[in-house]
Amino acid sequence: MGIYTGAGDRAFCAGLDLKEAAEQGSGGAGSAPPAEGPLSRFERIAPDHGKPTIAAINGAAYGGGLEMALTCDMRICADGARMALAEVKVGLCPPGGSFNLPRLVGLSNAMWLLLSGEPVDAEEALRMGLVTRVVPYAELLDTAVRMGETIVANAPLAVRATRKLARLGLELPLDYARRMGAALIESVWSSEDAKEGARAFAERRPPDWQMR
Repeated sequence: MGIYTGAGDRAFCAGLDLKEAAEQGSGGAGSAPPAEGPLSRFERIAPDHGKPTIAAINGAAYGGGLEMALTCDMRICADGARMALAEVKVGLCPPGGSFNLPRLVGLSNAMWLLLSGEPVDAEEALRMGLVTRVVPYAELLDTAVRMGETIVANAPLAVRATRKLARLGLELPLDYARRMGAALIESVWSSEDAKEGARAFAERRPPDWQMR
């Protein structure tokens, strides 16, 4: 289980330092988005490392910061958080958010955020499905930990497989995703943990997961 948040109470991640990029002559016209920067590595690793991820957005999540949060499986935020993909305001386009955001909030909501560059507050982010929960800042990490504990208590093989199936369903045509996921579903349903889950339910006791 991975929980990601920012340091302090001001920002989850404010994204690219445009002043520094301008001074170095990068990050704008004539340059390419960094292929091996922290954001690019996170976007490659986070969806595929097998463990569920939660972004606990504690303040401003702008640009690359919001793109990192979009890569996580779930997002919750503090009630004072603000989020934006403002790249168009400085002549850029979001390298990851352009693809991920429409899958999460629908085309119309995504287009407004992407093409206007305007920020949304926590309640608006909740309304459009960008985050799943809004909590007071003081409760943010505790809420994220409780969510993680709820997930971790479930059968590990089933959690990992279900997470992978859900992502396949987003990334591939549905019929192809079903065919790709059939063997994975069968392996989970025939596992020792599946049998243990049924026994534990019948015997009204906590299951003892063995990850096999």
